[in-house]
Amino acid sequence: MAVFQYSWGTMRPKTWGEQLKRNKEANASLRAAAIQALNEVLAQIDGKDADLDEKLRLLDQVTPGGRYSSEIANSLAPQVNIAVSEPVKRGRGRPRKYGPNDPRPPRKSRAKVRVTASLVSDVVRGVSPSLRAPAERKPRRASTRKTSGTVSPVTAAPARVPTPAPKAAPQVAASLLESTLAGGLGQDTIQIETPETAIEIKPVETRTVEITVVENDPEYEAELAEQNALLQARLDAENDPGEELPPVGAPRKRTKFSLNYDFSDALDRSKADPAVLALFPNFGMPISTPSETIANEDIEKWLLAAFYEHEPNEAAKRRRLRSDLNAYGSALAVYKRFGHRIEPEIQRERDRVRVWRVIDARVTNVEQFSERAAKGDITEELALMWVAQLDYLALGNLEDSEHLVWREIVDAMTWPEGFSRIDLAKWAGQDPDVVPDVRSWAGPPKIFPEHLRNVPFPP
Repeated sequence: MAVFQYSWGTMRPKTWGEQLKRNKEANASLRAAAIQALNEVLAQIDGKDADLDEKLRLLDQVTPGGRYSSEIANSLAPQVNIAVSEPVKRGRGRPRKYGPNDPRPPRKSRAKVRVTASLVSDVVRGVSPSLRAPAERKPRRASTRKTSGTVSPVTAAPARVPTPAPKAAPQVAASLLESTLAGGLGQDTIQIETPETAIEIKPVETRTVEITVVENDPEYEAELAEQNALLQARLDAENDPGEELPPVGAPRKRTKFSLNYDFSDALDRSKADPAVLALFPNFGMPISTPSETIANEDIEKWLLAAFYEHEPNEAAKRRRLRSDLNAYGSALAVYKRFGHRIEPEIQRERDRVRVWRVIDARVTNVEQFSERAAKGDITEELALMWVAQLDYLALGNLEDSEHLVWREIVDAMTWPEGFSRIDLAKWAGQDPDVVPDVRSWAGPPKIFPEHLRNVPFPP
C-alpha cells in the first residue's frame, strides 16, 4: 500500500498537530517543576544568608573594641540558637591557677641578690666580695690528679700574677652592693662617692735620631746596569731589527701576513679584504633582531638587494618595489608576505658580524705562534697544536650557521704555510670538506694527529 509523503513525514496533519500540543503541555509542566525547584533552592540559600548575617552581628557584639567578652557572648547566645556548654572540668591533679578572667600577674625581676653571711660581713667591713685578697678567700681543694713528663718552656702558660686592687675599690663595691639591696627593698638608689685622686702628668720624652745618607755601592750599580742590558738584549731579540716598541695603550702594530687584514670594524667596508668582501654583497646592511623591527627604509634596501636581485637593472628593481608598495601598503607588509625569501640573507649578514671578532682573534693567534715557531722559541708542532686548540674553543661558542660563515671567510684568506683551516685538518688526519662537530658533548676532539691526541695539552 502506498504511503502519502508529507513535507514533515508520513504522519497525518491532525495527528501531528495533536502530538505537537501534547509536547508543548509536557514542556510547560517541566518548566513549572523547574521553577518550583529553583524557588526552593533560592529559599534555602536566603535562609543560610540570614543565619550568617545574624552570626556576623553577634560577632560584632561579643567583640567590643576587638576583644572577646565571654559574659556578652553567654547572654546573647540563646538569641541565635547557640547552646552554651558548661566548661569542661579538669581531671584529677593540680587545679588551674589562672584563667581567662584572672590572668597571670607580671613576672618578677630576675635580678636577685643572694644575701649570705660572708656577703653581710664584707658589706659591714666595706670590702667588695670580688676584690678580697686571695688569702681571705675560701681555699680551694687541691687537685688529686697527677701529671707526668716534662713541660715545654715554649708552650707552657705563664703564671698568673694577681693584679692589685685599686685603692677606691672597697668603697665603690660597698656602695654598689648597698644600692642593689636598697633597690630590691623599694628604696631610692644610693649615690656612689669616690675619693678624689690627684693625677700627675709627666712631660713626653723626646728622642733625637740621626740619619746618615750613604752613597750607592758601585758594585750594586754595576749589577743593576748588567741586568738592564740583558733585559734590553732579550727585547731586541724578540722584535724585528729596527722595530720600535709601541707606547703603552697604543694599538698593536700589524706586521707580516696580518698587514692585509683588518677586522676591527665589522661594518666598515673600507677595512674588509676584497676577497672577503666579495662573499658578502649585503655587507653593512641593517640587521636588527627580529627583522620586523627594522625601519621601513632599511627594509626597502633589503627588498632591492635580496628580493629583486633577479631584475636586470636598478630601475627595474625600483619599479617592482613601487608596484609592491602600492599593492601591500608598506615595506613591512611586503616583508611579511615574502619574508621567507629575504630572511636567509639577513641571517647570513648577522652571522658574518658575529664571527668577525672570532676571525680577528685567529689572525692574532696565527701571527703570534707562527712567528714564535719561526724564531725557534717553540716547535712548529706545538704552534700548530695551539692554533688548532684555540680554533676548537672559539667554534664551540658559535651557532651552526655562524660556523659555516666562519669557514667561508677563513678559506678565502691567505695564511702562513700550515696554519690555514684546510692545512690543520689535513695535519690532524681529517677531511677538510666535512664540517666537524665541535660541541663538548660530541666526545674528545680530533684536532691533533693520532700520535698527539693522548699527549697532555697545554704542556
